[in-house]
Amino acid sequence: MKTRWILLLAAGLFLAPAGCQDPRWTQSEAVDHYIRGRVLADQGDANAALAELAEAIRQDPNLAVAHATMGDIFRRQGNLDQARQSYESACNSDPYAFRPHYNLAVTYQMLAQAANAFAKAEAYLQNAVRVYLRAVAIDPGDFDTNLNLSACYFQLNKPNLSEQYCLAAVKLNPRSPQAHGNLGVIYDSQGRSLDAVREYKTSLEIDEHQPQILLNLGAAYGRLDRPKLALTCFELSAKEDPNFAPAHEQIGGCHFRQGQYDKSLAAYEKAASVDPKSAGAYRGIGAAYMSQFVLDRQKTDLRDQALDAWQRSLELRPNQPDLARLVEKYRPDTSTTRPF
Repeated sequence: MKTRWILLLAAGLFLAPAGCQDPRWTQSEAVDHYIRGRVLADQGDANAALAELAEAIRQDPNLAVAHATMGDIFRRQGNLDQARQSYESACNSDPYAFRPHYNLAVTYQMLAQAANAFAKAEAYLQNAVRVYLRAVAIDPGDFDTNLNLSACYFQLNKPNLSEQYCLAAVKLNPRSPQAHGNLGVIYDSQGRSLDAVREYKTSLEIDEHQPQILLNLGAAYGRLDRPKLALTCFELSAKEDPNFAPAHEQIGGCHFRQGQYDKSLAAYEKAASVDPKSAGAYRGIGAAYMSQFVLDRQKTDLRDQALDAWQRSLELRPNQPDLARLVEKYRPDTSTTRPF
């Protein structure tokens, strides 16, 4: 996350006649406290820095840089709501300052990510959009603002606006792998697989070390019915990051669709080993075992292993009604079993 530091030159102090306080004195005192707060913040003494900045604001409530610096400290501490309030005060004090608007919008995005309810996350994202639009009006040429605004619109299910600002980001920085990768995701969401492939490949030409983009490219090839290219991308993704469970899951899926159940099982088990909380990995393990059982129903141990894996998948992600039906379908009937 980028940061621009603003250096202020404190004005000289002017002595006022006794009994009358020149407002320039108060402003200079506020700036002095702000500078001390900045120095303390840079030294890592957050509490002392906040105290100095609070005093600066008491002396001059409209000192935008003091509000903004408090926001920076609160955000580093993970106190996002306090950061939001400080950045909002900075924006109100200086409506034409780019940096506080940008940081306020980023903070709203972080609040959306941390929200535990969809409606709350959506409200934060809408606020992020509102502030990013203000920031992009102040500085239309800022790459990060355009890219982040695009991401917010995408999360709000507004792909056309998301595409508009992502294209602006690409124009501002054609060598950004993130911008091309995001544009690929946007095109994928619109069903434009060929355009998505083009953008993913451009992103990888700029930076080939991107397991997620390799995964996305493989998925796009799969939708274009090019399974060999899809598998190659998934294998490259897993090679790039051996602990990237989704890549192993996709490899398992490719082998499963080709009827190569042993290879499929090995890939899904690898996914589960690197991410024991992957519901998809256990679902795949169950599918590989059950497919082998269906070919030879004498091997009930394979059925039991499949059911165990599927049950684990449902524990990790309960909302899989189709899988729950499969468990019921293949669960052995014990009602006719006679006691000894």
